Amino acid sequence: MTEIEILRASADEAVLYKPAGLSAERGPGDHGACVATLAPGLLGWSRCWLPHRLDRPTRGLLVVAGSESASARLSEEVRKGLWTKWYYARVPWRDGSAAGALVGPHRCYLRREGRLARVVRSGGDPSRLEVLGVAQSTDDPRHAIALIRLETGRFHQIRAMLAHLGYPLAGDIDYGGTARRSVGYADIDLEACALRFERGGLAETVRLASHRDRQGVPQALEAQLDRVSAGPPSP
Repeated sequence: MTEIEILRASADEAVLYKPAGLSAERGPGDHGACVATLAPGLLGWSRCWLPHRLDRPTRGLLVVAGSESASARLSEEVRKGLWTKWYYARVPWRDGSAAGALVGPHRCYLRREGRLARVVRSGGDPSRLEVLGVAQSTDDPRHAIALIRLETGRFHQIRAMLAHLGYPLAGDIDYGGTARRSVGYADIDLEACALRFERGGLAETVRLASHRDRQGVPQALEAQLDRVSAGPPSP
């Protein structure tokens, strides 16, 4: 498993690369290593706080705070919608027209049921995302890569919503996907690939331009991510 990497750090805030298979924090009865236990030693902090989360199978950009006040500040930015998050997700490839039908904004209600999330008609949390582009992967003709802008950060949101739309993540057997090699977290290909902060009317983007864990992303999607992540702040 790839190690945690520090991409940007200040006295009380850092952006890390979290590998797939590593939990952001310990769950009940979990005594293994996680970002919350490993990051302080890497950053020289006594402790770290997590103003947002990535699911254990998800790799990519994760923000951590080095103080309770910094965590509160970052959480408030999230609450106000001042962060924009983009993801790459590996899904089944069909024909171009079918994949193109996935492109566009999608809304639903999600409800957590134990270790999974379900799309429900009512009684769930409003959940929104937009699929910006879909292209056949360069490493496996059975798969496509979708570029997604996540508008709300619900539990298992991308996994549950894409499955509901008929495009479960490759390898995500919990949501109807087909196993790729063996059952395991690394078999789900979901990456938080860019994150934009809006502060004081200015926008700053942290973009994971390339990484050895990323495979099969067509150059056209990389170029599209460059364009959208470099765009102006939200009004």
